[in-house]
Amino acid sequence: MKLNYRDKVILGVLLALVLLIAGFFLLIKPKNEDIKTDKAALAELQKQRDEVDSKIAEIPGIKDDITKSYNEASALADDFVDYNSIFNARKVDQYMQKFAEENEVKVSTLAAGDIGTGTLDYYYFTPSFVGEDMISQADINGSQQQIIADEKAESAALSERTAETALQAQYTINVSGEKENIWNYMKAIEEQKETIIINSVGLTDIEIKEREDAAPTNEEEEKVPTAQFTITLYSVYEMDAPNLEMAE
Repeated sequence: MKLNYRDKVILGVLLALVLLIAGFFLLIKPKNEDIKTDKAALAELQKQRDEVDSKIAEIPGIKDDITKSYNEASALADDFVDYNSIFNARKVDQYMQKFAEENEVKVSTLAAGDIGTGTLDYYYFTPSFVGEDMISQADINGSQQQIIADEKAESAALSERTAETALQAQYTINVSGEKENIWNYMKAIEEQKETIIINSVGLTDIEIKEREDAAPTNEEEEKVPTAQFTITLYSVYEMDAPNLEMAE
């Protein structure tokens, strides 16, 4: 069959449409799907980048928090005896000698121990109230019981805390001297800034003093005030300074 010009034009248009449709399905549609996939991947990557940028923006604040925490920990460590000063018995003895020398007491015997670990208990005072059970029975409005609870709040909170572990060295010493010097020795240990605790004190002939109206007897002259102390020195390992350059 011979096609005229008009039929040829129509057939050409139809062929062009078929090619366009085929090209769409064979080439354009897959590419379009790839574009959609790439856009989704790009959006996810952008989201991840935003999260990274947000974390990077937080780094200065985090570094400040780390520095603050380190400084606070270092300040707390300053309250303890330096480890290098008491890491063995000889060092403990050397460290404690100054208290006896400065307060002019004579050391008769002493025993120092190497440093070890132990618990550091909380020291607190628990107030007591006479007839507390009777108060609770009579206090129908609860006002007195609330007062008692408020007075005991601090000791109650501390009693519930877990005792922490710390390095510690034991030191037992017997000293003799004037009563005032022994008091000063005890006071000097109490008031120094490091964590040193007097666990027990034993006093002998500490009440003896010369009478103004009579000369002391030979027996009194021979008696010299003495004291026995059991002392614990506490230490901690100091925290290394954080390497904040790694966060850059």
